[in-house]
Amino acid sequence: MTAPLLYSMLKSKTRFPLHSAIRLSREDVVFLFLVEHSNELARLLNEPDKKGELPLLLALNSKQRTLATSLVEHGASVDAQDPRGLTLLLNAVEREDSYSALFLLEHGASPSATTPDLGDTAMHMIANQSCSANPSQDEEDGALTVNNMIQVARKVLEYGLNPNMQNNKGYSALHLSILNDNAALFDMLLDYPSLALDVPTQDGHTALRYALLRNSLGEDGLASRLLTKKANPNPMYPASGDTLLHLLAREKKADAAVFLCDKGGDVLRTNKRGETALHVACENGLAELVMKLLHAGANVNLQTLPSTGGLSEHRQTPLHLAIQNGCDAVIDAILAHKADVKDAGKTADLNLKNSSGLTPLALALRTGMKHKVADLISAGADVNVTNSEGLTMLHSAIEQGDSDAAVFLLEHGANMSCRTPDGRTPLQLAIVNSLPIVVESLCKRGVDMSVVDSKGRCPLWAALEDGMEDIASTLVRFGVDTDCWGAGPEGCLQTLLHRAIDENLTSIACFLVRSGCEMNAPRRPGPNGEGGDEARDGQHPLHMACTWGQEQVVQTLIEHKAHVNAKDADGRTPLHLAVSNQNSKITSLLLCHPELDLSVRDKSGLTPFAAALTCRNNKAAQAILDRLPSAAEQYDNKGLNFLHVAIQRNDLESVLFLLSINVDANSKVRDSTMSTALHLACSVASPSATGTTEDSALLVRNLLLAGARPNERNSTRQTPLHIAAVSGHSSAASALLQNGADPDASDVDNNNPLHLAVKSSNLPVARVLLTESTIDAEAKNLRGQNPLHVLAIYGKDQVASSICELFLECMPQYPLDEPDLEGNTALLWAYIKGKANLCRTLVKSGCCVGMMNKEGITIFNYQTPTKQLLSKLLDLLGKEPPWAEGDMCLECGSKFGITMRKHHCRHCGRLLCSKCSSCDVPIVKFGLNKPVRVCTTCFQVLQSGVTT
Repeated sequence: MTAPLLYSMLKSKTRFPLHSAIRLSREDVVFLFLVEHSNELARLLNEPDKKGELPLLLALNSKQRTLATSLVEHGASVDAQDPRGLTLLLNAVEREDSYSALFLLEHGASPSATTPDLGDTAMHMIANQSCSANPSQDEEDGALTVNNMIQVARKVLEYGLNPNMQNNKGYSALHLSILNDNAALFDMLLDYPSLALDVPTQDGHTALRYALLRNSLGEDGLASRLLTKKANPNPMYPASGDTLLHLLAREKKADAAVFLCDKGGDVLRTNKRGETALHVACENGLAELVMKLLHAGANVNLQTLPSTGGLSEHRQTPLHLAIQNGCDAVIDAILAHKADVKDAGKTADLNLKNSSGLTPLALALRTGMKHKVADLISAGADVNVTNSEGLTMLHSAIEQGDSDAAVFLLEHGANMSCRTPDGRTPLQLAIVNSLPIVVESLCKRGVDMSVVDSKGRCPLWAALEDGMEDIASTLVRFGVDTDCWGAGPEGCLQTLLHRAIDENLTSIACFLVRSGCEMNAPRRPGPNGEGGDEARDGQHPLHMACTWGQEQVVQTLIEHKAHVNAKDADGRTPLHLAVSNQNSKITSLLLCHPELDLSVRDKSGLTPFAAALTCRNNKAAQAILDRLPSAAEQYDNKGLNFLHVAIQRNDLESVLFLLSINVDANSKVRDSTMSTALHLACSVASPSATGTTEDSALLVRNLLLAGARPNERNSTRQTPLHIAAVSGHSSAASALLQNGADPDASDVDNNNPLHLAVKSSNLPVARVLLTESTIDAEAKNLRGQNPLHVLAIYGKDQVASSICELFLECMPQYPLDEPDLEGNTALLWAYIKGKANLCRTLVKSGCCVGMMNKEGITIFNYQTPTKQLLSKLLDLLGKEPPWAEGDMCLECGSKFGITMRKHHCRHCGRLLCSKCSSCDVPIVKFGLNKPVRVCTTCFQVLQSGVTT
């Protein structure tokens, strides 16, 4: 078909006649197109068709060189881009089309064009093509051989491409040739004079790193050839400060690292953390590399630096890292190097500490590398080095609860006396952390078991207080002091047993007793006499346990033969204390002891039975009687038995208890009084005594019911009724009278109960005696005094007048003017004693006011500060009183005779001479209206009233 016809057909059938003509290889049709569109060639020659293909690309693909040249000459761009943004050159290289690539380069295509996504040049794209040096492809089939692409590569370089250009990731063609095993390109580039061997990628990797990773480590390998060309064996990674040697070790490329070490790798260079390649190798367990680095002079004692954040461990030596990561082979390599090299400065210092203060040995213990501890110690590691907290490895192992490690350290010479900064010993730590195996190991090696901790606790107490009896048993088994005398309350000295009982720690106390501690020692004063009551109370542990009611401790002490009869400072036995504290179980335990002495008295003279009664512990008292029936009849140092004491205390309950066990109700006090129980009951049974009057009366009545004799005499021949009269206990007196008491019984002074009742001004008792008995109220004692005399002498004035009125009420004819042996009447005694009320009562009752005693004393001449009472008494006279008789004037004392006649004062009744009764005055109140003879004193009273 002719060119015009075909061109016309193409134009009518397709939008892109040029592209179709090129595909049909019709240069003549292309020529017609060029002629027709000469003004638009710049646009049309670079316009892709629907498939995105450019005219020039179609011509080159079909190797129509002439047509391609014509297109270029008419304006087709050699740097035109396909729809992906690739230039025609990059498109051709991508397709391994060396023909097109060379044509384009020869016609001015840019050798530096890059792909839009990765930034690869044509050289990068060639490097990415994996090719061997011996191609096998058939050139006639259109495949490119390695030599063709290398020719393109050379051409690219020839036309000005920089061989060191890097793509977007920083890779150069050299990097990619190594990564893709493109040996032919690698060889060509290596011979290029301006090739940069150490250009880093964005990750900082040089070509050498990739060469080493390809395991091409022989003398003809890629790495050796790079190094021969002076590639830097120690490129640095700025971000971390690592060298290539660090990186290889970190990636565990031991063979590559060993190779690099032989080829000049810097074994001393550190990264930003202060790590050398040796640190990294040790961390990753590369034993072979470690040996190589050590022999190459790596510093085995170099310590790492703190990290930027300051969070991770630092000051780590290579050995620390090997231990931390459990690398046995590396540890062996370092220790072997230490053994082989004599220069100590070049070998591992096994006592360097990391930032936590841990030596390699301490770190091995902490990280579970115990199987290496022996090797480290054999190599010279100090087992007693302290960490940053001042703790030895033994301390740390114990604090971490690692018994095996602690025992292991002890077996290898760890110091068991070394203390922590706060003063704790390994033994104390082992107890606190509950490590019985460690405690036993320490004890076997003779550790000091007496050292106290910061709380003042000895090891045994610390173990017991924390509830670790197994550890305490271990300590006891190895001979710990079970007493451990130490400071107690207020500075006194006490044993552990004292302390356990005092703090109510029953289990501890029992353990100590079972372990053989001292059971019979009281607390004692401190070195300088310190201590309060506890230091001097003399109480044994058994006393203390009884006081605190610790039954289990008491039983354990008794089982281990503690002294049951021991006395404290007050003479009390444990039984005294148990009874006083109402502890029936402990009392029973003690009473079961065959050696118990129930007759022991305390300083108050109380036996255990007496103590039981004193505190009203009847149950204990009965238990004691069951053991010793005669206990109730014992007397104290005052001669009192228990019944007497109970009565003195007005303890009705105890009295009833004693009476119920048939004690002798008539037993007498063994002292000078010889009082019976009934005497005592009457003496204490007063309203002022402890308890109520009703309770006291019950004492008397119960004693009488129990057979007490109401007329029993004491040493002064007083009956209980005498005592009741003295004490003022009317109920007791009434009870006694109802039970046959003799109201007329007299004592050694011939006083009957009424004498004593009025003497004590006990009106209720006097009323009982006068109204409930046939008592002789006129009976006289040895001084000739009847009860009224005694009342006038001793009675209280406020009560005496009432008693006198009672007498007159009960005995209207009572002899008021009866004199005693000295001639004193009741009125004279009352006037002498100044009892105005009683005097008035007697005067009103018609008592003679003029009576004189044997000494010549009357109420008129008795010397008083004033005569007011006398005047009042005279003024009270309501009727003519009885006349006094005698043989002398009661005023002047003149004897009556033939020449001296007797006269009486008609007002007071006194016997007077004529001279002393010379006054005459009518006494109207007596009905005497005519003047009658009166004495001077009465005259004054009658004339002027009561004088002051």
